[in-house]
Amino acid sequence: MAGARERILNAAEARLLAGGPVSLVLDAVAADAGVSKGGLLYHFASKEALVAGLCRRMLERFDADLDALSGSDAAPAGAWTRAYLASTVTDDGKPADNSARLMAGILATLGRDSAHLEEVRERFASWHARLEADGIDETTATVVGLAADGLWLSALLGLPPLDVETAREVIRALREMTRA
Repeated sequence: MAGARERILNAAEARLLAGGPVSLVLDAVAADAGVSKGGLLYHFASKEALVAGLCRRMLERFDADLDALSGSDAAPAGAWTRAYLASTVTDDGKPADNSARLMAGILATLGRDSAHLEEVRERFASWHARLEADGIDETTATVVGLAADGLWLSALLGLPPLDVETAREVIRALREMTRA
């Protein structure tokens, strides 16, 4: 069984994904997690700390996915770039997980000038540095990474998605670019 901290994060994530920032009410999150409000505040001293915890967990999950996928790739050159693409978007160009919706809720809750967003910026810089050092042409790896980011950000911003067939062709072309 998950510990209280994980249950709180799970409950907060579920509320944020289901109802947006307005549904992220500490009393409700505590009830959903099966802890008292004091128990929630023991782990997260404020709503901002809770949202920062959600953000950190999302980034850590993405890092773990990247490591697992790149480590299981039989072709080392471009493995990290392929993992980045697969961890960011599906074969039909949609976000690979709930991270775009979750990030939209996090941004709406924290605001664009939050110090917590610095961690997001640092992670993106680290991921893109790893793309550039992935054993394939640096420009190609950067293009693939930026395209994956663009598809993910389109979902975050609610922009019209590509039609499924076009998205599949784009992802196939991007994946092919990673083959040295």
